[in-house]
Amino acid sequence: MNSSRHIQEIEERGYSIATDAIDRDFCEEIRSEISRLEAIGPPSIKQSEFTGYRTLRYFDLLNKAEVWERVATHPLVLDVVRGVLGNDMLLSTMGTAVIDPGETAQAIHCDDQLYGMRRPHKNLVCNTMWALSDFTDENGATRLVAGSHKFDHYPKIVGNASDEPAKPPATIAAEMPEGSICFIVGTCYHGGGANQSTERRWGLTINYCAGSQRQQENLMLAHSRSKLRTFSDELQRIIGLSTSLGGVGHIDAGDPKAILNKPD
Repeated sequence: MNSSRHIQEIEERGYSIATDAIDRDFCEEIRSEISRLEAIGPPSIKQSEFTGYRTLRYFDLLNKAEVWERVATHPLVLDVVRGVLGNDMLLSTMGTAVIDPGETAQAIHCDDQLYGMRRPHKNLVCNTMWALSDFTDENGATRLVAGSHKFDHYPKIVGNASDEPAKPPATIAAEMPEGSICFIVGTCYHGGGANQSTERRWGLTINYCAGSQRQQENLMLAHSRSKLRTFSDELQRIIGLSTSLGGVGHIDAGDPKAILNKPD
């Protein structure tokens, strides 16, 4: 995968699609793990119009199985994300995004809206949408507004004072074959598509943020020290056992990894 090309495309249009980024055997392994989770029980997330009523969204994945460690640290993905967010970027949240037939389209939004920063601003978020099966317009491929990362405002959910719905922006479908990854910068308008097919759309959303920002998932508190010690240096670094270029994230003015030397 040509990381430089994808970084440039993200800069120009807000997103980039890398085909053949995920080995097909790896896709099957991840699908099998999601099926295992589903057999245990439903996701804990509260269903809503935004999160979906026919969408499987499992979180806290690093506590579920080893395969998620390899997902989080996919080297080709990290190369691109570091080019967008900087070398001190962090893993922000990992979730499944498996859309079943009959699911409606998700509202168009931006992934960095939660930080409440006025636009324009530096890149704070880079999301990666993993296609574990083919993404098509019919089965709910992510909808994108090309070039919207350059807009000076976030998408409107409500229109004028009469509460008339805002006119939805024109979108394109991020159609891509199984094994592809779509990179979406946090300022780019997007949303999950409606699944009007008869088959599941298998996907993941693996989200990263700039090192100076708070992560969506509290990954440091989600894992015991004994669990953290089993993670690779790379994974420890991107979940928060590191400092940003400005020094954010230290413990007692030192390297946060030193906490692993203390007893649980």
